[in-house]
Amino acid sequence: MKSFAFTAIFVAIASANFLRETEANDVDLWGQCGGKEYKGDTKCAPGSYCKVFNEWYSQCQPGGDNSVGLWGQCGGNGYNGPTKCAEGSNCKKWSDTYSQCVPNDSPTKIPANYVVSNGVCFDRCDGATDYQTTGINSFEACVNEANTRGKDYARWDGKTCEVYTTVYAYKMNESCKSAARFNTEKWSCEGNQDYYGYDIYNAEIRFTRCLDTCELYTAAGQNCNAITFVQNPGQDWGRCFLKNVSKDAKPVSNNHGGTACKWIK
Repeated sequence: MKSFAFTAIFVAIASANFLRETEANDVDLWGQCGGKEYKGDTKCAPGSYCKVFNEWYSQCQPGGDNSVGLWGQCGGNGYNGPTKCAEGSNCKKWSDTYSQCVPNDSPTKIPANYVVSNGVCFDRCDGATDYQTTGINSFEACVNEANTRGKDYARWDGKTCEVYTTVYAYKMNESCKSAARFNTEKWSCEGNQDYYGYDIYNAEIRFTRCLDTCELYTAAGQNCNAITFVQNPGQDWGRCFLKNVSKDAKPVSNNHGGTACKWIK
């Protein structure tokens, strides 16, 4: 009786050890799979591959031999590794020296502090830097990218997204959408609109500077309390129109890409 019990226990233990040995052949995602003096398993679970970080450490990451796993480096000056990200992620440029594979999560809402103008393509200023983006597949994601980077302007042409610190001019193009940042605690802004008339001053300055100027401007006893920023046909630059409007004034449609804002503070 004791001999049978011992045999049964031995078989159970041997079976368990066999299962553990078989299952252990595949290293789980994010587990170590190589490196100098590493004695463990080196085969990664299906859907992942063993990425070498240095001579001491390799790790199982999503993707294949020629793709980069989530959060891995995928670009940058001096980088010589693969640039294709694993499925479900995209290569996001953070700086000229570093790009990283990040999830494909795409925002569906425009940040409230950006005013949208349809049919407007902001012009990139000469000498602009850090305007390029990667992995952006919608206008909403483009504006959120601008917001994340602290940029005042976003332009989406239906295929590519660019984000800018400064914009002085734009072109009309039905395939484009653009957005500009403003302070929601001070202003109410609408794209493709104009507070027609009411002008007390105008100048060729950018949209954000236009808002700042209005806050402090007074002429003949009239305080600026609204603006329209627009680049009219034949003009090379956008123009800021400072206005003094009535309390119940409503903007009207503007076919030239105008942006109308009213002081609410």
